[in-house]
Amino acid sequence: MRRMSFRTRLVIIIAGVFIAAGAALLTVQYLVVQQLFASAIDTTAASCLPALWDTQIAGGTSAPDITDVAPITEEPGLLYGTTSTGCTYFAETADISEIWFSLPTDTTSLDAVEGAVLQQSTFLADEVGGGLLLWSIVVLVGFTGVAGAIAFWLARRSLDRIGEVTAAARDISERDLGRRLDLPGPDDEIKELGDTIDGMLDRLQSAFTAQDRFVANASHELRTPLTTTRTALEIPLEQGAVPADLQANMRRALRATEQSERLITALLALARARTGLEEVEPVELSGLIQEEIDDLDAQEIAVHTNLRELTVQGDTVLLSRAVRNLLENGIRHNVPEGELWVRCRRERGRAIVEVENTGTPIAPATLELLTEPFYRGDASRTSAGPDGTGLGLAIVQSVAKTHAGEVRLRARKGGGLIAAIVLPL
Repeated sequence: MRRMSFRTRLVIIIAGVFIAAGAALLTVQYLVVQQLFASAIDTTAASCLPALWDTQIAGGTSAPDITDVAPITEEPGLLYGTTSTGCTYFAETADISEIWFSLPTDTTSLDAVEGAVLQQSTFLADEVGGGLLLWSIVVLVGFTGVAGAIAFWLARRSLDRIGEVTAAARDISERDLGRRLDLPGPDDEIKELGDTIDGMLDRLQSAFTAQDRFVANASHELRTPLTTTRTALEIPLEQGAVPADLQANMRRALRATEQSERLITALLALARARTGLEEVEPVELSGLIQEEIDDLDAQEIAVHTNLRELTVQGDTVLLSRAVRNLLENGIRHNVPEGELWVRCRRERGRAIVEVENTGTPIAPATLELLTEPFYRGDASRTSAGPDGTGLGLAIVQSVAKTHAGEVRLRARKGGGLIAAIVLPL
């Protein structure tokens, strides 16, 4: 099942709280109205029953035999009288020509009237209660839609700024530590998060800058004694001043010194590639690639070229170094009498410099590690050889990222590697 996003869960939670609160409010309202109706029915039965009359007699047409006429003290101006039929009559005057009303005085009749009143009141309460319940459900359904819309708006408003932080943090890489989130908006928890990330980036940038500066300075300082050592070994060997039994060891020491010099040069190139570009210029790739091919000692490797003239903006020295590393990697890790294909082509507005070589099969897990400095996982693709430094593809990747590009590596069918630098035109 697809994992539910935090935004979806937040919308569900907010909408659920709104709906639960609305349902609780409507339920309480319905119960209160029902209770008020019950109280009103009891009050009506107790206070309004004496005002109910069951007969109206027009003056003179059917005058009853009224006796014991007397005033009602609770209601000034109102008289009552008793007839032989057992009814009590009420009127504003003793004149029977006025309109009179009668109320049965026996208990059975009173109970019947009270039952009718209660039945009518209960029916009215049920009608109003049923209508209130129906409309409460309709309002709750409508409120559910409104609550969902409000919850979605609140979740989007709350998480959009977090999305900005996530996107900006994703775009900032080791090669782009100079960028900062600088999150706008109110001084709340999200802005505090953005400021905290900016502070972390400041510390990371300082650490990487110090590391690159140390590598560059150390490499520069080591070149002088290594050059002196190489010269001190070469001169006696060329002059024949070294005894025959020491010449093998002297030449081995000379090769180790030359290897150290190549390593120092590679470290300097890697440090320079990581520090970014100070100045850029148009670089024509096909001519640059051809010059590097002409300088290579391919020996028994057959080199095939298919170069298209393409221009990029960048540092000529760094791009030359990256192309040379790709070519040297393709030759060093080739098979005897193998082949090397070098291509330069355009693809979707970008320039692609691709080097394909025959060689031993490469495991898919190894591809992801080839650009790591001094990788030692696969003996066939490490710096264990006499000419390798273990930094070739690491430098290529640094140069590509410095030029807003990337490196693509994939295993060649039948053995070997296809390595490409992708650069914006």
